[in-house]
Amino acid sequence: MSDKASAKTADFSSKTLGLEQWLDETVNKKQPLQLPIGVRKWLAENAWWLSLIGGVLSLWGAWSFWQLGHYLSGFNQAVNEVARLYGTNYSTDLGVMWYVALAGMVIEGVLLLLAVSPLKSMKKSGWDLLFYVSLVNIVVGLVYILVPGYGLGSLIGALLGAAISWFFLFQIRSRFAK
Repeated sequence: MSDKASAKTADFSSKTLGLEQWLDETVNKKQPLQLPIGVRKWLAENAWWLSLIGGVLSLWGAWSFWQLGHYLSGFNQAVNEVARLYGTNYSTDLGVMWYVALAGMVIEGVLLLLAVSPLKSMKKSGWDLLFYVSLVNIVVGLVYILVPGYGLGSLIGALLGAAISWFFLFQIRSRFAK
């Protein structure tokens, strides 16, 4: 039974490592543009506080997004009451996608904050959390295809953001020990 459990774990981690290895080859080793070694060293050594700032700003943005959503929801209710007085119906709720975007912001912020300590210790697990943040961003971009007015543009933005983050992430990947 333990062999089956370890085999399942090995399959899962090998898939993640497969994606990671493919991206390392594609985004890092085959690219003609490489960051200077001093820049790589600085980024790796300072990734922890950059992650801290990013996590705090993400969670602060999520909190502001939450407050704005509830303010607009209250405003929307007032507009609906006035519309009913004139015999019409006006209703625009926050909707599921608003909550998906909020959840994505919170998940990214939490992952960035969780990465601070391992990044400070130069552990690979901190780097992995930064990699997962980029994957969460792509998932949110994929979900936004369903939102009218965002669609393909949001996905292209998420993919472009992921490509830029992967460039920097994979430039410093070798500096983090397991």
